[in-house]
Amino acid sequence: MVSSRRVAAGCARAARRGRTGGDGRLRSYTGLVTVPLPIVAPSILAADFARLADEVRAIEDTADWVHVDVMDNHFVPNLTIGLPVVQSLRAATRLPFDVHLMIEDPRRWAPGYADAGAYNVTFHAEACADPVALAKELRSAGAKAGLAIDRDTPIEPYLDLLPSFDTLLIMTIKAGFGGQRFIPNLLDKVRTARRHVNAGHLELRIEVDGGIAVDTIAEAAEAGADAFVAGTAVFGADDPAEAVRRLRSLAQCAAPRA
Repeated sequence: MVSSRRVAAGCARAARRGRTGGDGRLRSYTGLVTVPLPIVAPSILAADFARLADEVRAIEDTADWVHVDVMDNHFVPNLTIGLPVVQSLRAATRLPFDVHLMIEDPRRWAPGYADAGAYNVTFHAEACADPVALAKELRSAGAKAGLAIDRDTPIEPYLDLLPSFDTLLIMTIKAGFGGQRFIPNLLDKVRTARRHVNAGHLELRIEVDGGIAVDTIAEAAEAGADAFVAGTAVFGADDPAEAVRRLRSLAQCAAPRA
């Protein structure tokens, strides 16, 4: 296994040598290399809540999704934003909303986020008795359906449910707070999921959330993730738009070749 530091260093050198074309795809010296385009989803949990619309506009031309962390102070010991803020912010940007529900009883609340225009609504496996039924409801409401797996939850019991979902979000920290340190061992879940997805030819994004930054994103991409939630690494940067570009370049470089 190549260390994340070596992978990131190699990707940075490749980016400086211009191996990434203007269309966002990696270029080799003999032509285009076809790899899945990674998704970078800045988390507004790390943004200035007094300037949310402005913060999102700052990354509108570079980010793929906006990640919205909804916490209820029950499923996780923190309280953040809810449906009214999502509805208001929806009018301020054209970026797709990637809503991550860290709440109890998602069956009650998740469809409302789909109705509010969320592109993807992800709920936690630990909080839902019938994940497949809720996924069907979300898809019927016009949203993509995502299943989240927290730090201490084994992934194996949920692998057979993945054909019912569009996104699998694997926490690389303990859900509930931003700014935590990335836990490399949790990438074993990503590797397991990627093998399962590839073997079954599933159309599924594997997303990682927690501690994703310039020194960790390459390792996550190498493990098989293709969507990346980044909070402080984007909104804590002097130039959030450039931070998104750099993260995407590192992820593209480290992604396994087809």
